[in-house]
Amino acid sequence: MQARPDPRYRPALNFGELQTIAGEVARASGRKINWHLRLGENPGPLVRIRGTQADCTIFIHPLAAKKVPANTWAFLFGHEFAHLTEKLGAHTETNPDIELKADITGSRYATAAGFRLDAFLGWVLTEPNKTTSSHGTLHRRVDEIAKRFGIHQAAIRAQAQLYSDYRARH
Repeated sequence: MQARPDPRYRPALNFGELQTIAGEVARASGRKINWHLRLGENPGPLVRIRGTQADCTIFIHPLAAKKVPANTWAFLFGHEFAHLTEKLGAHTETNPDIELKADITGSRYATAAGFRLDAFLGWVLTEPNKTTSSHGTLHRRVDEIAKRFGIHQAAIRAQAQLYSDYRARH
């Protein structure tokens, strides 16, 4: 019997696994979050959240749902939940400092649920280093999160290489 591929690198197996991951991260937040997961639009953002902590919907990009690693979704969901639990505003109301706060809080939620922050940050480094006025520079955010959690850049680069190797084989 073949072992399941490492969730740090492999895509989510199905929509049910994405729901399970979101539930684990929501529970790890220590807050009561009444959430629903739905497929978003294509084209559209990778992930976005609408509503309040009492009733929210997380929309995920339909193609990303089949390609983004399971581990990565935990941190994306954590980030979105942090917008609600910490009252960090909607994406139209944010700036790089607010987004970094959501990154850090969401990372605490995801790691508390047992997901790997080093693998997530490594995955981010394999993505284009986009800069937006609302979110800042992607790789700068990786550096700031790594500093906050005491993760060395060498560990993040090693995870980026492992993910790149996995992607090349699949």
